[in-house]
Amino acid sequence: MTSNKTIPINELILSEMKKQEVSIAAMAKKLGLSLNATYNILKKPDIQIDRLAKISEILQVNFFKILAGELNIENPVNPQIEKLTTENEILKEVIRLLGGNK
Repeated sequence: MTSNKTIPINELILSEMKKQEVSIAAMAKKLGLSLNATYNILKKPDIQIDRLAKISEILQVNFFKILAGELNIENPVNPQIEKLTTENEILKEVIRLLGGNK
């Protein structure tokens, strides 16, 4: 996944199903859904999280990790947490210098 454009999840699932030779009928049976319902799920570019978790389990592929890898987030940490961590370290040093933490 080289560009900013992500591959729709249904295409990733269908590609993996083809690779593993899992038919839509077999997937429907494993999901406990009708063939028609499964076709409808796999034709949409988005999917419910619980359904994706089940498909990930069935195919033994972590689609969540694949999708997360496509996110362009350099530093997902909340900036407020970073500020508080820095402040905490400074206060620890001040306490140490004042002789309060022997």
